[in-house]
Amino acid sequence: MSSEAVRKHIKRFIPLVDFFAEVLGPNSEVVLNDVTDLDHSVVYIKNPTITNRKVGDPASNFVLKIMKDGIDADTNFIANYSGKSKSAPDLRSSTYFIRYQNKIVGMLCINTNHAPLEALVKQMDTFKKLFEVQTTPISEISTTNKENKTVTRPNKNIKVITENFNSSVSSIAKSAVEKKERELNVSVDFFQQDQKIAVIKELYEDGYFLLKDSIRVIASALKCSSPTIYRYLNKVKNMNQQQNTFK
Repeated sequence: MSSEAVRKHIKRFIPLVDFFAEVLGPNSEVVLNDVTDLDHSVVYIKNPTITNRKVGDPASNFVLKIMKDGIDADTNFIANYSGKSKSAPDLRSSTYFIRYQNKIVGMLCINTNHAPLEALVKQMDTFKKLFEVQTTPISEISTTNKENKTVTRPNKNIKVITENFNSSVSSIAKSAVEKKERELNVSVDFFQQDQKIAVIKELYEDGYFLLKDSIRVIASALKCSSPTIYRYLNKVKNMNQQQNTFK
């Protein structure tokens, strides 16, 4: 096996080094090693600031380990193993084995520096914690008593709800109807009277009917007349009064 032929074979991979460096960007070092000369293994390198190596530098301990212990003939590459350098302690490394006449003569190595990504993740985690405030159900919201002390206790006048932000009276009505449709798995066109009253009851308890034009809008959403909505609303009010009477 001619040493000149081997070097010529290895140099054929230089355009591939340029290609990978261009694709992966400056945060990935791409190195071409000639393992027939381990003392001066690095023959070509792009983005060398990752490990601060240069052409003519010796082989890494990984390359030396492979050359000492050998590797299976059907193994063409090893991908995504841990690496480190003085300037980049968290590298993701991969190596492709270059063979000539079935013998490993070179290695094409890629080392990607994960440190900037890890730093970004930490910054995002810190930023996220700035907004991690535990929410409290409205029924247990803190209030100030007559002695000017802050107390947290159940409020019987406010049921446990999650605040929803709607942009209009119609969107509130639409949301209530769609919620009931999902619950019943049936279109509003097929709602029975008690099901429509259930929608009215929920909206009434949430204060929906304090809004202007609420009767007309919910009548349209439930596909019935405004007088019908007034009748359902009166039934709901009567039911609530009866429940309060027996408490």
